Amino acid sequence: MLARLKKFTRIAFIGANIITLILYLLACLVPFINSGRSWFIAMMGLIFPLLFLGTLIFLAYWIFRRSRWAFVCLAVLLCGWRQVTVMWSFHFPQEFSAAKPANTLRVFSWNLSSWGVSNRSDGKKADYEEEMIELIKKSNADVLCLQEYVYLKEKKRRDTIPQALQENGYKYSYFVNTNYTYKIYSTTLITAVAIISKYPLTDTTHFFYDFEDYSEPVIYADVNMPGQKVRVFSTHLQSVMFDNYHYKALYDLKNPSKASISGSKAIAYRLRNAYVKRAWQASMVNQKVTVSPYPAVVCGDFNDVPNSYSYFTARGDLQDAFLEKGSGFGKTLRIISPTLRIDYILADKKFRVAQYHKFDVPFSDHYPIVADLEIRKD
Repeated sequence: MLARLKKFTRIAFIGANIITLILYLLACLVPFINSGRSWFIAMMGLIFPLLFLGTLIFLAYWIFRRSRWAFVCLAVLLCGWRQVTVMWSFHFPQEFSAAKPANTLRVFSWNLSSWGVSNRSDGKKADYEEEMIELIKKSNADVLCLQEYVYLKEKKRRDTIPQALQENGYKYSYFVNTNYTYKIYSTTLITAVAIISKYPLTDTTHFFYDFEDYSEPVIYADVNMPGQKVRVFSTHLQSVMFDNYHYKALYDLKNPSKASISGSKAIAYRLRNAYVKRAWQASMVNQKVTVSPYPAVVCGDFNDVPNSYSYFTARGDLQDAFLEKGSGFGKTLRIISPTLRIDYILADKKFRVAQYHKFDVPFSDHYPIVADLEIRKD
């Protein structure tokens, strides 16, 4: 009886190992397969950190047992090296330096969540605009790329830089309204994606993805910094649009007794639609960057992890500021998972990334990020 139990346990363990390896290999295909055509494989990118950890555990076990399975696990792990290098930044954490060297462009990106309106449920404040503006000022950034920027329709704040930012040197801006408005109580709120700068902006333009999307257009502005013109892009790719029902279904997945088939299907349906739309949105971003006559910087909320087709497509030949100077997983979404890095600053290789920092503040459901981009002299 004991021998049969041991045999069954070994077969089950090897079976779990094989399934993990297969899913891991599927995740390795994510950068190469359009997520609009294969959303199931795209989802493997979302759980890549777990698959990597699982494969690593199996590898350690087989090494301990001195089994040939260790070579199989190691070979499979190496197949995903490209995915591993974008998942984790291999640098020690560093303090943010407010001092900015000459010949450096400091870029700041933040999904404002309508100035923290998403935190209304905590019952403390209507929004966190004052606190968020204060943080932006302390960042001493040259260019701000802001998503889910909100203004009140009744007050007609469109294309208006907040007074506190104007007084801090932010005189130039480019705002583009998104495709949707919403109401809180009797107030109509309009969202926009914006680029705000201390340097003059020229040749601004925008491109809408789809007028029925829950995304924000890709916009760009040419920034005239001393001795160099830089094209800065800002965008917000398709949101999954989870509501309270979907978040509850996500949390229920942690407890099989509470999970439901209908909840799982609803989550998969939202993910599938978002993957399809983000695939061609990322392609559009890449196309606009490719034809830029100036060194390009792309900022925004991609609503997707680094282990995704959207990320690799939008990034193209650009360098990821987080990978160059960040540390660890670099989580930028405050909720759900510790591995969700979905906000990015991508820079032309004509820049040297001198500094990257994430501000750990609770005002929005996203963390703001900043990077110092030094123009190479060669």
